[in-house]
Amino acid sequence: MVTVSSAPPPSLIDAPRRGRVVVATELGYCWGVRRALDIIEDAARESGPIAPIGDVIHNPQVVLRLREVGVEGAPSVDEAVARGFRRVAITAHGMGPHLAGEAQNASVELVDTTCPLVTKVQRLAQKLVRQGYFLVVYGDSYHPEVRGVIGWAGTSKAIAAKKIADLPWNAPRGQGGSGNVTPPRKVAVVSQTTKNVDELMKFAHELQSMVAPEGGEFRLCNTICEPTSERQNALKRLVQQDKVDLILAIGGRKSSNTARLAEVGTSLGVTSYHIERPEEVQEAWLNEAHVVGVTAGASTPDDVIEAVVTELDRRGFAPPEGGIRPVDPDYIPAF
Repeated sequence: MVTVSSAPPPSLIDAPRRGRVVVATELGYCWGVRRALDIIEDAARESGPIAPIGDVIHNPQVVLRLREVGVEGAPSVDEAVARGFRRVAITAHGMGPHLAGEAQNASVELVDTTCPLVTKVQRLAQKLVRQGYFLVVYGDSYHPEVRGVIGWAGTSKAIAAKKIADLPWNAPRGQGGSGNVTPPRKVAVVSQTTKNVDELMKFAHELQSMVAPEGGEFRLCNTICEPTSERQNALKRLVQQDKVDLILAIGGRKSSNTARLAEVGTSLGVTSYHIERPEEVQEAWLNEAHVVGVTAGASTPDDVIEAVVTELDRRGFAPPEGGIRPVDPDYIPAF
């Protein structure tokens, strides 16, 4: 476990304090990311270089460290083979079923680090399609997790959407007419695991009002994972209980869940910034701040969080007593 010392560096002991730092009780690496990193690092150390197809984790600092042990991403199996890799990996975000076939055709070993919470959504998508539902995946259409879920659904009757305008329908069932396109009788929604539950519920409510008329059947499966919900709830406590007046959400630029954390903070009325590293903290942000809340996405390692808190300490904000939260090695989220 990495912790942040409650004692400031000697040069800052006598420095006047501008405020203090409060760290969210749940932040940083989630169970699925820790699991994926353990699998792929062990594989690299035991049997040599391995190429995840895509980013094994949406965090640039960790990607650089992994290269040192022989883990380096590739955009495709063909590219990995061309660069001399004999093993490829599915990242924690998951991938469609096509990748196994591509690996087999290229005669390379495939290591699967898909988070089990993502696998659950993939299997659920297949089940819903077999039951006759048109599948809507609430999430970012470009995200590998969403693309993988749609791939496993194995049907043309599936679409990714974040707002009603993204859907192929523009009118409720029973309101046919010129230019109107209405939903089919059965529509089901699953979610990208790292989305905001409040936004999902708003989207689902709007879609239900389109599907339910005229005997329509609507099903919502809230597949936002427990670690994501825990991080979002911990962030809300920073605002409601700790009364922070600035939020720094730490994580890679590609990290969907870090972006959501910054959005949640903003929606709660607190100025919030998504940063990747401590040097991005701008002095202008701190001028009116007294209590700075720190949170981090599920792919952010503890030492990066520590570096940001240390930077805030250097600038006159007292770090939290006891450091960042301890890691429970036996924790497994609810499936």
